[in-house]
Amino acid sequence: MTLNSTIAYLRDVTDEIRFIFGLFNLVVGLISNLSLIIILTNLKIFRKTPSSFYLVAESYSNIGLLIFVCSSRISIGILRVDPTLVSLQWCKFRYGFNQVFGLCSLFIICFTIIDQYFSTNHRYTIRQLSTMKCAYLFLIIALLLSSSHGILFYIYADIHSLPFGCSIYNVMMKKYLSYFYFPVLSNALPILITMTFSLLSYRNVRRIVRRQIPIRRRRLDQQLTSMILIRVVSLIFFGLPYIIVSLYQLNVSNNDNNLKSTIAVFLGALFYSLLYTNFSINFYLFLLISSRFRCQVKHFIRKLFHRCCHQRSSLRHIKLKNNQIAPETFVKNISTVESI
Repeated sequence: MTLNSTIAYLRDVTDEIRFIFGLFNLVVGLISNLSLIIILTNLKIFRKTPSSFYLVAESYSNIGLLIFVCSSRISIGILRVDPTLVSLQWCKFRYGFNQVFGLCSLFIICFTIIDQYFSTNHRYTIRQLSTMKCAYLFLIIALLLSSSHGILFYIYADIHSLPFGCSIYNVMMKKYLSYFYFPVLSNALPILITMTFSLLSYRNVRRIVRRQIPIRRRRLDQQLTSMILIRVVSLIFFGLPYIIVSLYQLNVSNNDNNLKSTIAVFLGALFYSLLYTNFSINFYLFLLISSRFRCQVKHFIRKLFHRCCHQRSSLRHIKLKNNQIAPETFVKNISTVESI
């Protein structure tokens, strides 16, 4: 197999990976995030709790991220055309909104675990920081930080020849991405925050047993802590390989016939797809890790099913009642006519 045929084969495999994972992540991710939004907003136990608010906000951000990322990948597989290589504006919009939604989800995960540390702390003054007011404030901060980076990516995104295509080619921006954005803002800082506050929250939850608090509140704190901890583990597991490959891609020359750069794009597509799997499986992870959450979901589905059945039976009863009333009226009218 010649060098050119190897490069062409790797590009075909890369397109197939993008299409398969894109379709999978879009379908599975939409079901996962919409299900989580419905459950957390309808169950009374989760209402008006900052941790649930963060999880719902992250789910909305995940939906936006998956739509922007996966729609382009699916169009490549179906139409055999990459919109980001044809339209500069779509390249800029996709790159910009990917960073807005991606960073927003990342920051929300960090704020979620910080809030869980606040809510489970034994000190009353620290527990007072876990409020909806602080949650709204942290969400605004996450939106501002992610939007500012989205604008930067929109400005500097450009289309060059394959294999990298739509990417960042500005020298100063590449230095910023290489020395701060990927290693610090998207990697070291979130991992450090999530790991530190995860351990602190786990320690707080173990102390909850000794505190005089209602059993219902204690179980809710333990449940939310376990759910958020598995979310952090998933983020690190799926996110770290992509960050490493992204740093490698930024330092590889953009050469059309370079096998090294083609392999970098192939690995980037693989780990890029796995990264977005992290934003697609949160609901399933919560079902897997928390038996209490499974029971709550079953109870909600059962309640919803009974409500639908009750509505159907009510409609049937009304129809039968109307059918029974109509003949009586008709008979009365006939008897009236006959008497006349």
